[in-house]
Amino acid sequence: MSSKGYYFKNTFRYWRKTFKMLFRYESSEWSEITVDELYKRFNTNQPTLIPLILDIRTIREYTDAHVPTARQIYVTEIKANLESLQTFKEKEIVTICPGGGLSLVAVDILVDAGFKDVKSLKDGMDLWVKKGYPTTTNDAFFYPSKSDRKIIEKESLDKEYHGNIHHTVDAKGLHCPHPIMKSVKALRALEIGQVLEILTTDPGSKTDIPAWVRSTGHTLLISEQRGPKEFRFLVKRMK
Repeated sequence: MSSKGYYFKNTFRYWRKTFKMLFRYESSEWSEITVDELYKRFNTNQPTLIPLILDIRTIREYTDAHVPTARQIYVTEIKANLESLQTFKEKEIVTICPGGGLSLVAVDILVDAGFKDVKSLKDGMDLWVKKGYPTTTNDAFFYPSKSDRKIIEKESLDKEYHGNIHHTVDAKGLHCPHPIMKSVKALRALEIGQVLEILTTDPGSKTDIPAWVRSTGHTLLISEQRGPKEFRFLVKRMK
């Protein structure tokens, strides 16, 4: 299978199911743990109190800095590796993403698979780093292999769209997971073929929004950075 085929097959298979969770966001609850609470676990000198930490960010983000003891598993690969995670089924697990949004998706899929105690790190790695809590760059990759991850992380942007914009979501100033949540609702309100413009200032949107669009079968027309902290996306509803 080509690298492009590998990417789309695995991404679509995962997100088709897990992003259904986003549509019931307001009426659902997921367990979370704060960065302060997780940090305290590391200072107890009791290894049994430290949960299994699954860093679901990209390989590039993980190697830049991650929580000590964290194992990396890209978000779209969780379901494919559930069997390998079975030994941790009764153990406390904490999932980590940049801002605390996609880690809720990871919680949902693990709980749905029967894992007993799964939490999302509230406000994610961004807040952990902001508070100056310890990080490391040691490689401790989990699933899948490094070569497969390079395939998974490949991105391609569609050509610029010159048609009409039917609705704009101004999510500037909002942090993960709110830009995606607002965009999901807005796109569902459009008709097939119409275009949604999304404006954000959250750096996590650069990966979160393209992943959401591709996984749900819509078309990403534009993904661009307009300034140091401003991002713009055009999404065409396809179904």
